[in-house]
Amino acid sequence: MASFIVDGADLYHIYDVDGYKYIDFTSGWASNNVGNIHPEVLDASIEALKKYGFVYNHPLAIELSERLVEITPEKLTRVSMEVSGTEAAEAAVSYALTAKKRPNIISFYGSYHGDSIGARLIGAHEAGRKKYFEALEGGGVIYIPYPRSYKLPPGMTQDEFAKYILWYLDDLILEYHAEPERIAAILYEPMLAEGGNYIPPKFFPKKLGELAKKYGWLIIADEVLTGFGRTGKFWAIEHYDIDIDILVTAKGLTGGLIPIGAVVMSDEVAGFEKAYSGSTFAGNPAGCAAALKTIEIIYRDNLLENVERYGMEALKIMREWVDKYSFIVESRGVGYFLATSIETGKGDEADIEIAKRIFIEAKKHGVWVIWDDEPHIRIYPPLNMPLDILIDGLEKLEKAISVIEREYKEGLIKLPEKRQTIEFFDF
Repeated sequence: MASFIVDGADLYHIYDVDGYKYIDFTSGWASNNVGNIHPEVLDASIEALKKYGFVYNHPLAIELSERLVEITPEKLTRVSMEVSGTEAAEAAVSYALTAKKRPNIISFYGSYHGDSIGARLIGAHEAGRKKYFEALEGGGVIYIPYPRSYKLPPGMTQDEFAKYILWYLDDLILEYHAEPERIAAILYEPMLAEGGNYIPPKFFPKKLGELAKKYGWLIIADEVLTGFGRTGKFWAIEHYDIDIDILVTAKGLTGGLIPIGAVVMSDEVAGFEKAYSGSTFAGNPAGCAAALKTIEIIYRDNLLENVERYGMEALKIMREWVDKYSFIVESRGVGYFLATSIETGKGDEADIEIAKRIFIEAKKHGVWVIWDDEPHIRIYPPLNMPLDILIDGLEKLEKAISVIEREYKEGLIKLPEKRQTIEFFDF
């Protein structure tokens, strides 16, 4: 039951080859934002394939570019079509470095921008992603902490940690690592997705933007996972007072059916200097048709309002788990961007093991969640998932948590040994 082979899917469910049905809290890893195989998105893709097959310079690419400019911040007027979120993130960095003629970017620990060699180096999701590539790291990427809310430095609140990071960047980084005029951009996830679904304090993006304006840095918002309605706004940056120069999108852009990505930029970034990006199938007709139909459905069916309202109901339920279960220490989220974190006090390895067992047990109860070798369970329902199915899935997930809680308390779970660390703060 740890894994299964998918035999079919509908908007809100996955079916395996043994005939079991699962409520889908993964949405194709946050790609199927209007549900898996939405019939209208499928029909639009098929019609585009019938008419165009694969060609360049088709009108759907122009139409999609115009639509993206309409629904992104006003200053973003230029579009570059890409194949994936990885390619789009790399392209965004290429455009920023070229536009500013500066060699460095700032990125965040815990950030994920893709799994190509280049994307692994501009991000810092986890040490394992860079195993055997360590010698390539460095150069023009400066990493700083992300203001997460889980496993904070002892004695610090999340707000205090966020203020420390801003000080660290404006003081130590600029004094000892790179002068501000040698930095081109900040590559930033408005909410840290793969790193654990963290939502920064409201003041953090605003202050980050003020630093960027002060030193002439560009802000690149990677909205590959948080965009297209995932957080109850069309873009996660809409939750904050921050002015961006480049927006990166993919995943939910096409309802998950056709691989496609895009970079939406200001004239300053793309209007004067030639930068290089793109690949053969970037902006393919079927992908553009799927994207246009997905945007139409999100607005037409009022999915943003539903996600905002139902997401609050889901988070209310999940926050009750903190008081009910010994190892659930935090539930957080906004819209359908949700997570719950595990902490046993026996080390990261033990916490990851408990999260894995919850993931496996949840499948036995008929709900498919995301666990990615981390001490968190993440939940990304389709934006159009009805409230009754959402609540049913959360109830099934809680049953799984209660089973693992009982086994944990009864000593039936063998946990990995705690990695030995120095207690720096124990004095």
